[in-house]
Amino acid sequence: MMNKILHTMFYGSAKARVFLWSIVIMGLAAVLFGVLAAVLGSFAFGTGAFVCALSAFVTSQSASLTEIERSDRRRREKLSAKGVEGLDASGEMQEGQEDREKEEEKKQKEQEKEKLQYLSSFNARKFKKLVKEHQVKQKHVFAMVDSYPAEKIQQAPAIVWRTDHYLHLLIMDRSAREFKIPFNDIKGVHYHKNMPADPEQDYLAFQYSGFMTGVYKPYLPEYKQNTKNGHIVYVKNLFTIHPGISFTNTSMKGIFSILTRAPFLVDDAVNTSGRFDEYFKDIYRYGILCKNNVYTLEEYRQKMESVLEELVEAPVTRDQFFRTLNAMNNYHLITQEYVTKYTQKYVMKHN
Repeated sequence: MMNKILHTMFYGSAKARVFLWSIVIMGLAAVLFGVLAAVLGSFAFGTGAFVCALSAFVTSQSASLTEIERSDRRRREKLSAKGVEGLDASGEMQEGQEDREKEEEKKQKEQEKEKLQYLSSFNARKFKKLVKEHQVKQKHVFAMVDSYPAEKIQQAPAIVWRTDHYLHLLIMDRSAREFKIPFNDIKGVHYHKNMPADPEQDYLAFQYSGFMTGVYKPYLPEYKQNTKNGHIVYVKNLFTIHPGISFTNTSMKGIFSILTRAPFLVDDAVNTSGRFDEYFKDIYRYGILCKNNVYTLEEYRQKMESVLEELVEAPVTRDQFFRTLNAMNNYHLITQEYVTKYTQKYVMKHN
C-alpha cells in the first residue's frame, strides 16, 4: 500500500498528487508546530499544530485515494472512448468515401458499356434515319465532343449544323440527344493547349472497327508526347464554346466553317502581353490554327500575307512597323524573305 501511495505522489494524476501532498504537508506542519509548542511553551504554536492536524484530517476524509483513482480512470476511459468514436467516425467516413468512389467507377463503366453498345448498333441505314428524324440540315459537319460537363457527356460523336438563330448539336452518347445553343450566347472559341490525355483509355468506343468508327475516326484528337517529372505524358489540344462544350482539334475546321463570326480566343502569355500589337497577335493565332489543321499551309500563307499588307497600310510609325516585322521573324511567324519583301513595300510606299 505504501509503495502505491509513494508511486501516486510522484507519478499519479494531478488531482491525486495534490490530494496526497496536501495531507503530507499539513501533517508535517502539525508535527513541527507541536514540537515548537512543547519546546517554547507557546500557545500560538499549539493552536497552529491543532489547526494543521485538523485540516489534514478533514482533507483525508473528503475523498479516498481509491475514489480519486476511480474518477481518473473513468475520465481516461471516457476520453479514450471519445477517441475511439472519433477514429470510428473517421474510418466510417473514409470507408464511405471509398464506397462512393467505387460506386461512381462502377457507374461510369456501365455507362461506357451502354455507349459502346449503342454506337456499335449503328449502320448506314440507322444513321440516315437518325439524321432524318432530327431534320439535320444539308450543310452540316461531323465533330467529336471531347466533353460537355453540364450534360455529363464524355468523348461522343456529334453532327453540327446551324439555323437562323441556333447552333444545333446532335450528340450520340448512350442515346442521341439534340442541343440548341443560341448564337448570341457564343462569344468566341477558346483554345486549351496540352490538356491531359490517355490514348489507350480515351475514345474506347472508337478503338473497334464498325460503321461509326469509320465515320468519326478522322475526328479523334491528335496526341502529342510531353515530358513531366522525367516521365512521358500524352496531351491534346481542345477548343471550347459556350456552354463549356469542348471539341477535338480535328473537329474544328468544320466547326469554324459554321461559326464564321465567332472570334478565336487564346488566353496565353503572348495574347495577354502588351509587348505585341494586334498584327503580330493575328498571325500568331493563325499559326495556332494551322498547327491544329484548321488551316492548310496555303490558307495560313494567305491569312499571313493579308495581315502583312494591312501592316504596310496601317497608320503606324516607322519604328513600330519594323519592331512588329522583326518580332514576327524572331518568333518564327514569318521568314526572312517576308521581312525583306514587306520592308521594300513599306519603303516604296513611304518615300
